[in-house]
Amino acid sequence: MIKIKKIVSGVLAENCYVVYNSENLQAVVIDPGEDGEKVIFELVKYKLKPEMIINTHGHYDHVLSDDQIRLKFKIPLAIHRYELETVVNTSNLLNFSCSVKMPEIILEDGQEVKLTFTTFKVIHTPGHTKGSICLLFRDFLITGDTLFAGTIGRTDLIGGSYGEILGSLSKIKRLNPSLVIYPGHGSKTTLANELRHNPYLK
Repeated sequence: MIKIKKIVSGVLAENCYVVYNSENLQAVVIDPGEDGEKVIFELVKYKLKPEMIINTHGHYDHVLSDDQIRLKFKIPLAIHRYELETVVNTSNLLNFSCSVKMPEIILEDGQEVKLTFTTFKVIHTPGHTKGSICLLFRDFLITGDTLFAGTIGRTDLIGGSYGEILGSLSKIKRLNPSLVIYPGHGSKTTLANELRHNPYLK
């Protein structure tokens, strides 16, 4: 059975998600955030076996512990190609910068990624950043900072575009309303609920 563990990290309360199989404990780490020790503690505590890290985008509050976890578990990092410059060179947000080593895996829009325990689809959703992505699993969608409960991600940072995020939201609106939405900050929601109440999805 596929399960999700949320680990809240850093001063911006970023959501790291560990998606895992409860039977064989294989896992994928999504947006590990600032507090690598906290993520590593949870992975070791529950004997989870991560096989990949994925960044939904390159802002520091989502990527700061990428290399620490890569080194610990000897696993690759995956990110959309349009986000390479952000994650490797700048990662600028609120006058904070960091650098992450070059990702081993480059993701593309529409790509299906097969892990040992599940498969997910990459949806390129620019607007918060040029290379923002959402990850579509069978029953849920991990949205990074594209879509939150009741609102959307900022578009006034480097690489952001209000017009582009509206286009990205139009992609999300066409998905199955029963999907559970796991955003990069805040509480989970459902697409059905956001279609009813989120003004940006009207």
